Amino acid sequence: MRNAMGAMLLLGGLQLPAAAQLEIDMQCVQVNDQGYATVTWSEAVDPGDVFQQYVLHLFEPSSGLVLETFNIPDPTDPTNPSFVNTTYNASATELCYFIVTEGPAGTFGPSSDTLCSIHLTADASLTPGIVDLNFNSPRIGSSDFVAVDPISVELLDEDGYWQEIGLIEDNGGMMTLPYELQECEGDLSFRATQFVAIQDCAHLSNEAGSQLSDELDPDPPTITAVQVDYLQQEAVVEWEPSEADDLAGYIIYLCNGGFQMAIDTVYDPLATSYIDLNSNVQSYIESYNVAAFDSCFIGGEPDPGAASAYCASSLLLNASTSVCSTTAQLAWAGAYNLDSEVVNYHVWINEESPSGSGNWQGLQEIGTVDASTYTWQHTNAEFGSSYQYHVVAETNSGIEILSNLETLEFSYPGVPDFTSLRRASVTDSGAVEIIVDIDPNSNDVHAYTLQRRRSNETAFTDFETQEGVGGMTLQFMDYTAQTSDMSYAYRVQVENDCGDSVGASNTAETIWLRGISDFTLLKNTLHWTPYAYFPGATAGYRIYRKSNLGSATELLTTLPNTVYTWEDDVSGLLFSPGDFCYLVEATDALPGPSGGINYAFSNALCLTQEPVIWIPNAFLVGGVNEVFKPVVSFADFTNFRMEIQNRWGDVLFSTDDIETGWDGMHNGAIAPEGTYGYFMTIQDGAGRIYDRQGLVHLLNGE
Repeated sequence: MRNAMGAMLLLGGLQLPAAAQLEIDMQCVQVNDQGYATVTWSEAVDPGDVFQQYVLHLFEPSSGLVLETFNIPDPTDPTNPSFVNTTYNASATELCYFIVTEGPAGTFGPSSDTLCSIHLTADASLTPGIVDLNFNSPRIGSSDFVAVDPISVELLDEDGYWQEIGLIEDNGGMMTLPYELQECEGDLSFRATQFVAIQDCAHLSNEAGSQLSDELDPDPPTITAVQVDYLQQEAVVEWEPSEADDLAGYIIYLCNGGFQMAIDTVYDPLATSYIDLNSNVQSYIESYNVAAFDSCFIGGEPDPGAASAYCASSLLLNASTSVCSTTAQLAWAGAYNLDSEVVNYHVWINEESPSGSGNWQGLQEIGTVDASTYTWQHTNAEFGSSYQYHVVAETNSGIEILSNLETLEFSYPGVPDFTSLRRASVTDSGAVEIIVDIDPNSNDVHAYTLQRRRSNETAFTDFETQEGVGGMTLQFMDYTAQTSDMSYAYRVQVENDCGDSVGASNTAETIWLRGISDFTLLKNTLHWTPYAYFPGATAGYRIYRKSNLGSATELLTTLPNTVYTWEDDVSGLLFSPGDFCYLVEATDALPGPSGGINYAFSNALCLTQEPVIWIPNAFLVGGVNEVFKPVVSFADFTNFRMEIQNRWGDVLFSTDDIETGWDGMHNGAIAPEGTYGYFMTIQDGAGRIYDRQGLVHLLNGE
């Protein structure tokens, strides 16, 4: 086999006679790890002993241009048929060689066949996890290729041995061997060899590879459910395993607001579920995603593959009821983006009776709805019991997905043991103060409605409502009561939050005090309606009196609870203004909550005695009765006035002091004996004006 390029190059030289031609054949080209190519050929046949040297020609097959010619004169012995090319790097490209022999006087033997170095490259394929090993045939530079032995592609193993990974038939051109990476990453080395049996040598390529990694990520697992663990009430993510051969585990992601945050790594390729002990599935829909990772770690950390396109979510149940209701409203949402669709929902309950006893009756299914229904109403719950609710979503693949638990207690507001109207007492202003004590052990808020009835009425009417809870004291004020005209009865009705009447207080009726003044006997007579009713019983009555405005109130007497009238003898109080104000106080046989006396006052009743007036009709200047002035009882002397006039209407004397009388003097001298007119203005304790006028006779005893 002769190369056309070689024949062309020899045309300009002188060839040896045919009998003396130095025929040679190329054998092998071997590339070492430095990129140096060692070229070997057969020893030249030299029957005429004319051999001078070998001439080796180097060219690139892509361009066909001779790069360099090497004369190999030393040694001139044709038995040394090899050459090491240290000038050109055979690791960068394939290099082709042919050789001729040179005889005396510039004569040449025939050209050898062309033989090229095998140039091998290892490149990552467009398919992840695949390496494309590309290499050329040693005969790529020959014009007439004849198939020879196949080319073996080899990988250097961890023990330093070359292992065959593929055998390719030599096609005389370029060849490719796809190799699926079995290593995660590392400095992988490949080479191509071809043993030429007829030449008893082997072509050897450069070593190719360097840092290669498995870029084929495992398929994402399929999330089948995000459960809520019944006992722990934590989220449990369940999935179907990835089918990757080198699967090493899973990365768990928590999804929130469009973001996915890795929360844990599961180093178990057999794992198919994960419980998130930090989840909040009782309050929110929790969403998760899962990615698988293989044994190819990066920097000692797992390199996760892609996760699912969407995050899968838990099933969230909300349950609510209202006070006094035996109905629970259930609503749920979630179980989104799962592998299979929900076909229906099952509603379950577990009853604890009574609440807090731990006596759970066991799970019971109370209803089923289709996938388009997200609510349920549980009716006829028992007051005093608690219920746990959860919903199970059933998918078309038969998977059941549990929601969170919701617990509701159905309680009826407690009934107060008592509501005590402590007193209904008339204030100084005439209003009525009503004090109500609430059962201290009643922990529920109740509405306390004060009702009122006038003494001339038969039915109670609502007056005012206040809310109260155990231990409170409520105070009501009735500013509209006309306590001087009648008595008023009060009671309190108790309602719970359900609007049901759950109790009533005792009825209290105010004391209505009335009285009259006896101007003859100088007595004030009092009579009153009995107080009804204290929480205990009426122990008795106390009578208080205030004799004039601003004076102290004094206790006059204490009477038994069966006495409702009393006379006050005021004859000993002639020199008082004559106004007398009274109060009646009823006392409870039981003490109040603080230990003091519980009491109730009546309205204030003021009675006025009419003034008692004695006016002399004559006086004697210089005698025993030498000053003219009136004697007055039960009067308010702050507005007293007296004038003395003569018969012509002239004012001879005037005074506004009850103690200052007329001594008969006028203009420094005793007025003439005779009759004079007097005019007096006197006011009683109630402010009524009494006018007196008449004649007094002046006698002069000097």
